[in-house]
Order: sequence, then structure tokens, then C-alpha cells
Amino acid sequence: MGQKSSGNSDDAFSRQIPVHADKVVPILFWEPVEFAIAVTLLMVGMFTHLFLVGAVGCVAVLYGAAKLRKGAKRGAAQHFLWASGLQVDNDLRRWFPPAHMNELIE
Repeated sequence: MGQKSSGNSDDAFSRQIPVHADKVVPILFWEPVEFAIAVTLLMVGMFTHLFLVGAVGCVAVLYGAAKLRKGAKRGAAQHFLWASGLQVDNDLRRWFPPAHMNELIE
């Protein structure tokens, strides 16, 4: 009826998940979040006619992110931005309980 597997290593290899499957694809040597923040600072500087301030902010973000990334775990910058946004937004604090107070409802 059914065919038996021949035990090929190709069959086992086709079911393996790569270790770095969720690794972010860099944009010009930087992570997408860092690049987006730097370009945003540059654009704000251009729109407000303070190009030098925007350019300095852009370089500072890219240089500082590289220094902060050394020794940090993957996704630390995204987690920091997410946690900072939750602390800043008063509506989230008012309508949602803190993360450590959440309980699963079945």
C-alpha cells in the first residue's frame, strides 16, 4: 500500500528548521529598526530646515546603536522601544493591567 521511507539523509534534512531562520535582514549593515529611526531623524531635520541637526542625530543613532549592540542579545533594541512606549502611553496604563498582573482565562 504505502511506500516505506528508505532512511535517506535527504528526508531528514528536508524536515530541519534552520537555526537563523528568524534573523533580521540588515539594511546597509544596520538592523531595520536602527535604520528607520536614523532616516526619520534625518528627514525631520530636512523638513524643519535643520539638516545639520538631523544629520548629526542620524549619525549618532547609527554609531550609538552599533556600540549598544555589542554584547546585547538579539532584539534588545526592539524590546527597549516597545517597553518605553508602554511606559509613556497613559491610555495603555489606564485601560490595560500591567504585564505581570495578566492571567490566562480559560
